[in-house]
Amino acid sequence: MSDMREEMLRTLDRIVEENLTTAIRETGEAGTDAVSTPLWSALNEAGLLAIAGTGGDADVSFADAMALVRRAAYHAIPVPLGEAIIGRWLATQTGLELPDGAMGLCLALPTQSIRLAGLASRQDGSIVTVARGGHGPVLLAGAGASRHDQLALLDVGAASVTLTRNIAGELRETFLVAPPHAGQKVLSAVDLPGAETDLFAAGALLRAVQMAGALDRTLEHCLVWVNDRVQFGRKIGKFQAIQHQMAILASETAAATAAVDQAIEASGDGPDFLTIAVAKARVGEAAGKGANIAHAVFGAMGFTREHTLHFSTRRLWAWRNEFGGEAHWQGELGRLFAARGGNRLWETLTTRG
Repeated sequence: MSDMREEMLRTLDRIVEENLTTAIRETGEAGTDAVSTPLWSALNEAGLLAIAGTGGDADVSFADAMALVRRAAYHAIPVPLGEAIIGRWLATQTGLELPDGAMGLCLALPTQSIRLAGLASRQDGSIVTVARGGHGPVLLAGAGASRHDQLALLDVGAASVTLTRNIAGELRETFLVAPPHAGQKVLSAVDLPGAETDLFAAGALLRAVQMAGALDRTLEHCLVWVNDRVQFGRKIGKFQAIQHQMAILASETAAATAAVDQAIEASGDGPDFLTIAVAKARVGEAAGKGANIAHAVFGAMGFTREHTLHFSTRRLWAWRNEFGGEAHWQGELGRLFAARGGNRLWETLTTRG
């Protein structure tokens, strides 16, 4: 681990310890503007948004940035730090001018052909749901009226927005992509073949990294619990059935970590579709098994709101379905391998690019 990464993670841990109160957690699940909290302000002031590839310190690698995202998910911070980091990274890769502060990512890609560049004149509107923790622009990909796809930064501050939340209580906003007079304007846009694929894959990588962090925290919760909880005169961690469950949880967490590390390494210069597909599918599977095991090990205590386990497990359940669930990405892998031919399967698995 680099010295820079260690320093960033220590800074994040300190900010969380000083600012992540019960009130902030409740604001994240009940409020409408998570980026106005002291936690978000502290993260911004510490420069944790301005990292390598996003207009920041060149000594911070993409892997370092993803380590920060993973640690933020470990702490279950109720602010859109991950969206801001991955959004700024992807925008920088394509030459988009970056805003300061929060950023949203498109979750449900537009179903109709729209043009985002120029005056942003759109013949048809599309309903788009984004992950956004408060006011800020949205990184949106759409098929252009020309033969090229586009990636655009859209200001939807004055748009009509429908607020919803996922099972983890995270804010999701739905708005209509329509002509500028409806409350949106394009801050910047670039023609980018494969923009939709890249944005969707970047979002999947983000959720995979976050789930790996949440699994780390879930495993830690369980290790503490089985060594503290006494039943029938023994710590429950001494029972073979519990040990078996803990071994499965640990192995699922390790497998998720390996898949995520591979995707991060391959995606330094842009989203690597194959490794991201593998990571999102494998980590999603681990998330489902891990959350189930954790609640089985904890019993009734794990289902209470007073215990912090649910901050991790509810995120695992939510994130595994965002930017494509296991079935989606397994299908993508099947189509990719079939298109390249069965006799090239081993080559595809072992060759970069």
